[in-house]
Amino acid sequence: MAVPSKKWQLPPPVKSHGLPVDLPAAAIQVLLSRGIDNREKLQFFLEPPHRLPHDPLRLPDMDRGIRRLYQAVSRKETVGIFGDFDVDGLTGTAIIAEGLASLDVPVVPYLPKRMGEGHGLSNAAIQHMVQQGVTLVVTVDCGVDAVAEVSEAHRLGADVIITDHHLPPAVLPDAEAVINPKLPGSSYPFPELCGAGLAFKLIQGLYEYYGQPWDPSLLELAALATIADLVPMVDENRYLVTEGLKVMAHTERPGLQALFRRARVDQQSLNAQTVAFQISPRLNSAGRMSHAMEAFRLLTTKSLEEADSLADRLELLNQERRTLSERAISAALDQVQRRSEAGDLPPILLVWDDCITPGVAGLVAGRLVDLYHRPAVAMSADGDHLVASARGIPEFNLVEAFSACDGYLVRYGGHAQAAGFTIARENLPRLTEDLTAYAQSKLGSLDLSPTLAIDATVALDELTDGLIQWLQELEPYGPANPLPVFLTLGVPVSEVHYMGQSRQHLRLVVGDGDGGGRWTALAFNQADKWVENTKRLDLVYSITDDTWRGRGAHALRVLDFRPAQG
Repeated sequence: MAVPSKKWQLPPPVKSHGLPVDLPAAAIQVLLSRGIDNREKLQFFLEPPHRLPHDPLRLPDMDRGIRRLYQAVSRKETVGIFGDFDVDGLTGTAIIAEGLASLDVPVVPYLPKRMGEGHGLSNAAIQHMVQQGVTLVVTVDCGVDAVAEVSEAHRLGADVIITDHHLPPAVLPDAEAVINPKLPGSSYPFPELCGAGLAFKLIQGLYEYYGQPWDPSLLELAALATIADLVPMVDENRYLVTEGLKVMAHTERPGLQALFRRARVDQQSLNAQTVAFQISPRLNSAGRMSHAMEAFRLLTTKSLEEADSLADRLELLNQERRTLSERAISAALDQVQRRSEAGDLPPILLVWDDCITPGVAGLVAGRLVDLYHRPAVAMSADGDHLVASARGIPEFNLVEAFSACDGYLVRYGGHAQAAGFTIARENLPRLTEDLTAYAQSKLGSLDLSPTLAIDATVALDELTDGLIQWLQELEPYGPANPLPVFLTLGVPVSEVHYMGQSRQHLRLVVGDGDGGGRWTALAFNQADKWVENTKRLDLVYSITDDTWRGRGAHALRVLDFRPAQG
């Protein structure tokens, strides 16, 4: 299926800089693309002068939250922990559950089902936890807008501590503590923690209040979430991931060990990309296809037998998720392509189809954004309603857009570039019209052509061990520190192999075997672009670990390609 070609945004010429002269030329270009142009900035990036992790007591209401938790520990109260069904929510729930359990506090974890319950704290969840003896509820990654739900908890005799990193509304719940670095007046030095990062700060603060060391194994849970939630990979997030990956490399969690075996992950070579592509999808598959509690149990079990059973279960769910998402993405692309061919591609894409389910709607929207560089909304059916997952672009705030159209919405919420809503089917035409008009007003004057930013143009013989070692120094990669992207022109192609159930992927062998050597190049979901008998390619790619070939092996992860000119 044809998709729009991406414009390649070439790097500017290298100007004068103050970086070490012995750095590889490609590494210098990568650093300059990140605004790092002298030794001092490089040192600050690699080893920030401020102490990490930051003092949790600088977070709004943290002191109140810790005091209430101390009271719960002293009284041996039963504490309910309400999280979300994605990696961020379930790992944050695990962090608080394990942190409190080590202080002999009985806990009741609660993760909602994606279908039927949806995001956010609910009265039904509060009632369930109170029935289990809960007198204090701690939220993870949600709750900052749960005014009615906190009131219901109070009515039932339970207190609430909220930990949430979403933008707060004008009116906050009457909770015992609302711990959110984005609250007005917050003095916390880094506002971009994910939900599990805030959960870690709560336990860190509690243990420091007791004068006890917190369990380092909590860092691996915080790292999983920080990578999966696509928060900026700088400052404290960089610390959490760097230190968490070190712990993960020697994890004692039977569930993670079993998951690594299923994913053929070499623990000693773990990096953020391995977690993002191999581990996060498997953990997320539980919440997408079944119930997130299966992934929660995998992360927290002490039983080798249960770990193996749950890892097998997640492997099966992930395979089902792949099949379902491929079908849903194909249906969505058909809809968008028909509009594109008719010259009617709107500034915001809205799609829905019976094969789009709540578990894969976000994946569908994300693929559309990647291919068309415009905000996208993928909807699944729920009786008389449609439930939407939306993904955005930096130039467009989804929550503001939904707020402008909230007269048609049953509910909405989320982040600027990842949000959702529920709407009655009968209101979809009006919403589509208004959302399109709103997007046109914000994006109409912009060039929405998909682009691919390139850090450096290199020859294959520049991909030396020295360069790869330097790139590893810049890890972990993620938002605000993206994986470096390279362009190589006129690469010889010696082998072409199709992969995937639908032969949708390519595995190429490129290079001439001389100074640049031969490389495996993996082009996922790009087989339709291959032109038979092509001998040379212009390749845009990142360097990635090649886990199939063993420790220390690398491959090119192809982001785009075209037949070489001339």
